[in-house]
Amino acid sequence: MFKYVIRVALGAGALLGMGFLVNAVLVKALSASSKPEVQKHWFHQSLKALGDKPQWLSKVLDESVICLKNEGELLPLNNLHPNFSVITLGGNSDAFVEGLNLFFQPKIYPFYKNDLVAFDKIVAADRCIVSLHAESSNAAFLGEWSLKALAKIPKSKEMILVIFGDTKNIKAEHLGMFNAIVLAPENHPEVQHRTAQKLLGALAISGRLNNSFLDFKSGAGIDVRANGRLSFGQPEELGMDSKRFEKIDQMALNGISAGAYPGCQIVVAVKGKVIYRKSFGSYTYDKASSKVSDNSLYDIASITKIAASTLTAMKLHTDGKLILNERLGKYIPEVTGETAYKSIVIREMMAHQAGLEPFIPFYKRTLTDGKPSLPWYSTQKDEVFSLEVADELYMKSVYKDSMYARILRNPLKEKKYVYSDLCYYFMQPIFEKLTGQSLDAYVRSTFYQAMGLQYIGYKPLTHFAKEQIVPTENENYFRRQLLWGYVHDPGAAMLGGVAGHAGLFSNATDLASIMQLFLNKGTYAGQTFFDEATVQEFTKAQFAGNKRGIGFDRPSASGGGTCDELASQQSFGHSGFTGTLAWADRKNEVVFVFLSNRVHPSQDNWKIRDMNIRTNIQHVVYEIVNERFKN
Repeated sequence: MFKYVIRVALGAGALLGMGFLVNAVLVKALSASSKPEVQKHWFHQSLKALGDKPQWLSKVLDESVICLKNEGELLPLNNLHPNFSVITLGGNSDAFVEGLNLFFQPKIYPFYKNDLVAFDKIVAADRCIVSLHAESSNAAFLGEWSLKALAKIPKSKEMILVIFGDTKNIKAEHLGMFNAIVLAPENHPEVQHRTAQKLLGALAISGRLNNSFLDFKSGAGIDVRANGRLSFGQPEELGMDSKRFEKIDQMALNGISAGAYPGCQIVVAVKGKVIYRKSFGSYTYDKASSKVSDNSLYDIASITKIAASTLTAMKLHTDGKLILNERLGKYIPEVTGETAYKSIVIREMMAHQAGLEPFIPFYKRTLTDGKPSLPWYSTQKDEVFSLEVADELYMKSVYKDSMYARILRNPLKEKKYVYSDLCYYFMQPIFEKLTGQSLDAYVRSTFYQAMGLQYIGYKPLTHFAKEQIVPTENENYFRRQLLWGYVHDPGAAMLGGVAGHAGLFSNATDLASIMQLFLNKGTYAGQTFFDEATVQEFTKAQFAGNKRGIGFDRPSASGGGTCDELASQQSFGHSGFTGTLAWADRKNEVVFVFLSNRVHPSQDNWKIRDMNIRTNIQHVVYEIVNERFKN
């Protein structure tokens, strides 16, 4: 067993330029004694000798986690819809729970001491994860109480057992109720965190038993493939130095000091692994303002065009329901009527090549003396005033028809590239007609929930506390209030907060997952949402002299533009008016997401653009990646 572990460690160490150190550590940890108690917690000793830097031993750990049972291919956990509970028994389980919470929020029942009465509080679930934890942080032995407690656990439809520690006291009767069984070498936090990722499919399980265990023979082990979810790790796992990324920290903080934005989130993923995930600053410039966390929600503005509208178009195109070369009048004749707009081709419109006006300030005609008032607005919601445009401000739902009528009165211009929000005003009714659902309900159920995303969606105040949402502008030209949990874009607000061109809120991590879905060629969490041919079609340039794909922004012909100049011609993404950028690069396998509220307190603040903060940070990422992989 231990010669094999040393061999694996040497391979990982050589990859990282750390071969001698890893070798020396493992020889010390594994060869110093033949006693089982020493051998059983080799990983903890190795980590301790390395100064608690588990990234050096990631490959060793991956080979040490073993799946012994997997009825019905329950693992990895692709579908997170079933009612989940997690019961942890024995030692500290915080890192395991933290790892699970990266992907979903199950009901957690932690038990650390000899209290079997408390098990009466457990509510039966459709799916239950039970984890056994060694009671000491520096040993591998499971306490007798933990094993006795197994008999108290209520039976769920599907049950998963994860053992963090020694298996010598475990008997066959302890295992019979479980549909899936996973063994991990010990209860170190890094082991817990990485094993949680393996259960969710962010990482594969490939370990094998080196000794017999009950009815499981030496060599037993079931391969559980990764399912395409983003994993979370350290740059060193990919041969990069974490210290090189500290330059990003300083650049982000410089932006705050310069007043470009009060706070931001940044996520970098390379080859399907999140290696940089940090938040900086505060919600506002007020000294008492909340600090930005990784789970704070930002208004992502026009990134909605790819994270909702284009996502939906790709699915409908794959299913044969949306034909890109068909005309608007085919799908929504009730909207276009007999106007010239009925002849607009879907492909042209989604590539901003249809001759539409760039923008119409619809709200201006609804104001009296510069303020929203009757007959279009009310401070009370009812059947007539049903569209919530801001806090305690509701608009007549019938005004939506006036907005479309106003668009149709504008004559179409020459068919050349002109960026226009209005393109996506028309895509929304097409989507809703083809799916039979509102756009927000459709993307939530079809994509976000299915992918296991927790923080992305329209109208965030219906799902999250206000304190988790980052405010945008202290707006004084339309709604005349601090916009907090309500979409910044006026047109999207007048559509009730759900629109094809704007309206989504998200954290950077969920948005990175959507960008990874595109890099995965339409698959994520073990599910296929659209096919590879669709991804290729939508992300390529559509017309001469127009860099745009279908929905997606792309680099200019000479490189750069919305993205950094080092991004490849195979990259794509979108920026947002509120100070956001999401970009994916097929060639380099890089996902980059930057979220901020640069429009606070005023949208007239363009320092983020003038300082090139987003692309300069992206440039640093590419320098590190290109140096490592010599792209």
